[in-house]
Amino acid sequence: MNRSREIIEIFNDVVREIAQECQIIVTHYRTGETEEIACPDINYKFGNSRYIKENLDELSKTSAGCARKLPMIALFCPFQEQRDSSDYFSKATVNILIACSTSRDWSNEERLVYSFQNILRPIYRRLLEAMKEDGRFDFGYDEVIKHRYSENYSYGRYGAHDSTGDAVSEPIDAINITNLELKITNQTCR
Repeated sequence: MNRSREIIEIFNDVVREIAQECQIIVTHYRTGETEEIACPDINYKFGNSRYIKENLDELSKTSAGCARKLPMIALFCPFQEQRDSSDYFSKATVNILIACSTSRDWSNEERLVYSFQNILRPIYRRLLEAMKEDGRFDFGYDEVIKHRYSENYSYGRYGAHDSTGDAVSEPIDAINITNLELKITNQTCR
């Protein structure tokens, strides 16, 4: 079976796989009770920060949209790919955001537990596993996925903004993955 070697399309496939074998803990805002559940389908978006913000805002307008907009993984575009070797299809360094809904009223200590420990970190770990399992990425013999990792606690309290300064319509907590080094193999089948 031929599968795309384009990074945007590979990430679409990888994000669909994340919900498998991923457990998160949700905290019900009104009661404070927690419940362990299988990770829901994750909203995948690609584009610049303005496009992603506008998409989240649009989904916020309906109850069906609200239910499926978060958690989300966003692949920021554009990014440049090197396509200059017969040893690989392409190489690129990309930036990703993993986001979930939060409450402006939560302290950083509550965010640490409710958002990062219970939701975002399990999705992050499963993202790395799914990338390794996919087979189109080459991370070398040691399978180290080189990237920078940052937990952003300020989005939830002060708002997330796009590149023009416009705020996202609801508070989110997020993990920023920057400088993610990818090498796409020439092989197109498993």
